[in-house]
This record gives sequence, C-alpha cells and structure tokens, in this order.
Amino acid sequence: MLFYNEITFQVSGVTALLAVSINLIMGSIVLYRAIKTKERLLFSFFLAVLFTFSPWYPSGFGYFIWLITQTFLDQSFYILLGTIAIPIAIIAWLDVYMTTIRPQDRKKVLLTFGILSLIFEIYLFYFLYIAPDAPVYELLGVIYIDVNPIDIDYKGFVIVYLAIVVITAVLTGLHFAYVSTKIEERDMLWKGRLLFIGFGFFGIAAIADSIIELGPIFIILIRIILIISVFCFYTGFLLPKWLRKLLNLPLSK
Repeated sequence: MLFYNEITFQVSGVTALLAVSINLIMGSIVLYRAIKTKERLLFSFFLAVLFTFSPWYPSGFGYFIWLITQTFLDQSFYILLGTIAIPIAIIAWLDVYMTTIRPQDRKKVLLTFGILSLIFEIYLFYFLYIAPDAPVYELLGVIYIDVNPIDIDYKGFVIVYLAIVVITAVLTGLHFAYVSTKIEERDMLWKGRLLFIGFGFFGIAAIADSIIELGPIFIILIRIILIISVFCFYTGFLLPKWLRKLLNLPLSK
C-alpha cells in the first residue's frame, strides 16, 4: 500500500533522475576536455557542474534505487547525499570566477567560503552522527513520506548555507556572463549569453524547488528549466564544435 502521493512521487523521481543523468553526462564531457587540455579552471568548472546538482541527487538516485529494490534509502543518507559535496561546488565555481574576474581577491574569498563551508560540514556531521539526542531531521532536513518519500525539505543552518551558496553562485555567474558579453569577440558574446541563461535558469529552479510546494506539472516545468541550465553551462563554457558550426563561428584549434 502506498502512503504518499503516487503521481507526485513518480513525476519527481523520473524528472530528477533525468536531470541528474544529463548533468553527469555533461560533467563527463567537461572532465574529458579538462583532462585533454590540462586546464585547471576547466577541472574546477567540472567540479562545480558535478556537485551543483547535489540537492537533486537524493531524488534522482533515490528513485533509481526504488526502481530496482522497491525500497527507500535511509533518511540520514538522503540528507548526506544531497548536501555533503555542495561546498566543493561553490568553492570550485568561485575559483573559476575569482581567477578570471578578480584574481587579486581570490585567496580572501576562497578562504572565507572555506571557513563557512567547514562550519557547515561540522554542523552537518555533528547533528547527523554525533549528537545522540538531537532532533536531527528538524535541524537538517525532513522527508514527508505522505507527500514524496524522495524529496527533502531542508532545515536549520543547512537551508541558510544553501541560500548563501545559491545566491552567491547565481549573482557571480550572471556577472561572469555579463563581463563575457562585453568582450568584442563573437564566441565570447555567445558564451556570455548562454551562461546568462544557464545561471538565471539555475537560480529559478533552485529557488522554486526549495521554497514552493510544487505539483506534478510545476515539477516537470522546473526540472525542464534545470536541464536547460546545465545544457547552457556546458555549451556556454566549452562552446563545442557543433555549436560553433551552427552559429557560424570559427572553430577553435
């Protein structure tokens, strides 16, 4: 017998699994390019792309496990899976942003977010595994089984940290895209346009998924926006040959 909203669960699971799968494919392409070119910033961008989707990993992988076993993973593991790598994502992205835009402040900004992220990780592990009598789910995140057993409603400092990360990533990303459009080269102009769409759509998807109780139709819409964002991240940062040909741009060497 099912105790949750079957339609919401299925829609959320399928769309999350699709979005996560596409992100992993795009991330693999970026990793291949990073290994091939040996560009440090490209590798940092790969880490940012890979772990930016961390909040959606529990829904995607949780649904995949359910398809195989018809069981749900432990709630504590869901919380850990969705949060533990987020510090890597924001620090990796800020490495790209600061190195490119404001290299003189790079160390200071990375140190600041490094300390904040360390506090976050300590908070996460303390209440998840160390404090025996703590109201863990009220302090970290709750899964409402009667609504959707693979969707987490984050709580406490976790939601504060996630808000800081999303706002920082989106604002710096939009600024990065804006600066790119000001460079008098057609390929940089298109990179800036695509990244602007990518960061804008990511911000919309992240905020909507975290603060709005979405029905099946809106879940589909938000996950489509999320997929478009990762596609724009990939094409905007790498500008692959097929897109260069489509836009009539010179092929990179």
